[in-house]
Amino acid sequence: MIKSLGILMGGVFIGAVGAEVARRKYPKALDNLYSKTREAMSGAKEAFKKGYTNAIQPKQAAQASA
Repeated sequence: MIKSLGILMGGVFIGAVGAEVARRKYPKALDNLYSKTREAMSGAKEAFKKGYTNAIQPKQAAQASA
């Protein structure tokens, strides 16, 4: 258990250092990646909200036939 935790912590540390090195070496590429990711997540969030709103609203046709 302790060994697994140590490996996990080491992996997180190495990943963080690697991300920092990449950020310093290629700042514009990462900024473009972050902006594209934000745009995609924003679109997914809006689609989810729209679908959720449509799912919880009662159907007009179902109420009219009842």
